[in-house]
Amino acid sequence: MAKVFRWFLGNFRGDVTCTFNSGAINHQSVVRVAASEGDSGDSTASPKRFVGSAHIRVENIAPFDGGVVFRVIIEWDSPLPVWTDICVADEFPQGFFRSN
Repeated sequence: MAKVFRWFLGNFRGDVTCTFNSGAINHQSVVRVAASEGDSGDSTASPKRFVGSAHIRVENIAPFDGGVVFRVIIEWDSPLPVWTDICVADEFPQGFFRSN
């Protein structure tokens, strides 16, 4: 079964390179990362996430044995609270294809 981890990155703006460590991830893993603005993460309640006016995106997702590195870009003038959902598929790729 696929695993999903919710991670509060903190308050950021600009480019942030993130490393998430997990034994559930190896260099062959298929990992997807979603990012959004949300509440300040100062309680144990489920976070309130939303789409605000800032542009937030995830780039360059690179799994490794024991975790994943990815970049989050937050286009806003001041730091914003950012949440990520890290989804790890329960299957490895079944083949490799090259475009011409």
